[in-house]
Amino acid sequence: MTVVELETTGVAAGGEAVARDGTGRVVFVAGALPGERVTAALTEERSSFAKARVVDVLEPAEGRVTPPCPQVARGCGGCGWQHIEPGTQRSLKASIVGDALRRQGGVPEPVVDPGPALPVSGFRTTLRLAVAGSGGAGYRRARSHQVVDVDECVIAHPLLRQMVTDATFAGATEVTLRCGARSGDRLALVDPTSARTVLPEGHDDVLVVGTDELRAGRRAWIHESLAGRRWRISARSFFQARPDGAEALVDAVGEALGPPRAAGERLLDAYGGVGLFGGCLGAGRRTTLLERSASSVADARHNLADLDARVLRLDVERWRPAPMDVVVADPARTGLGRAAVGVLAATRARRIVLVSCDPASLGRDAALLRGAGYHWTSTRLVDLFPHTPHVEAVSSFDRRASTGVDGNEEDGHGRGR
Repeated sequence: MTVVELETTGVAAGGEAVARDGTGRVVFVAGALPGERVTAALTEERSSFAKARVVDVLEPAEGRVTPPCPQVARGCGGCGWQHIEPGTQRSLKASIVGDALRRQGGVPEPVVDPGPALPVSGFRTTLRLAVAGSGGAGYRRARSHQVVDVDECVIAHPLLRQMVTDATFAGATEVTLRCGARSGDRLALVDPTSARTVLPEGHDDVLVVGTDELRAGRRAWIHESLAGRRWRISARSFFQARPDGAEALVDAVGEALGPPRAAGERLLDAYGGVGLFGGCLGAGRRTTLLERSASSVADARHNLADLDARVLRLDVERWRPAPMDVVVADPARTGLGRAAVGVLAATRARRIVLVSCDPASLGRDAALLRGAGYHWTSTRLVDLFPHTPHVEAVSSFDRRASTGVDGNEEDGHGRGR
């Protein structure tokens, strides 16, 4: 194993610090912060770059702290940024997102709002765990498929902690634990079967279901309350992993959209999931929600039943665009891509609010939206995942005024003025 001494100067989108070795080659250093001098073991070498892992910190940066969770020392790979003070984490995330907007998105001088500071322990209401041969659940070791059994988890919501440490899921390979922080509901989705699951004493209220049962037609869900509404969330449906973070996202998207300009304003909620944004921001608007997941569509129809909303089970790329006034899009980590940007731009909405969970995809989508006639106006972060490099970015893009067929400048709705 080759060990080198490095001075780090920046941070990459994946969360590693960036340095250069003696030949000028870029080295991505896991476990380091920008502005540190470290010794690091090379874990991967290529002609254009290398990857390394910190062995010793010779000169620490100001934001370095001792990881608050002892599981990190045991190799748990669930929280790769526990060595960074929470405020410094948020600053680094703003730097990463700003760099992506500038380099990939072509935004000249993006100013990124770091957003609200959310609690950094006991917050996570959805946990996806691997199951060891013993039946105990745990997290993967960093850069490995090996399962690390944990005897505590500082990020787990209190309603889930004892299931993480004391439950057994014999015969399973993976388990997803969920709870409603404000309803008290709890669910364990066990893959491939829950037949040999044993929960700790006092957990008789937990709804346990296997993926084999869902395939056979069983329905299972929990409820959560946030933003003044009660939400049904099925076992297979996506929902944000903390209600305070979901509310912060709603606030950020709502501020980016602004209030309806007229009664019946048309809102497209693309990749709408169980209806979070359409449900919270659809009052006074005619909402069309697009979602491909069958369970999420069923939940959205239930959750939005009291609103003027149409819920369609459909890929965004396959939807035939209709005129919209505003659009909210919350795609998967891969982002919108060229086809979906074309569909959303064809609505001729005056504003598109994009919720991105990956800085690189945000940068690519910003460039595509610029090419489709939209310009970036703002980005606010919502740090749903403290102790990791992951972050949600809420960005607003406004449709540029163009020249109509009669030579008059359009106002963003296709109307000359």
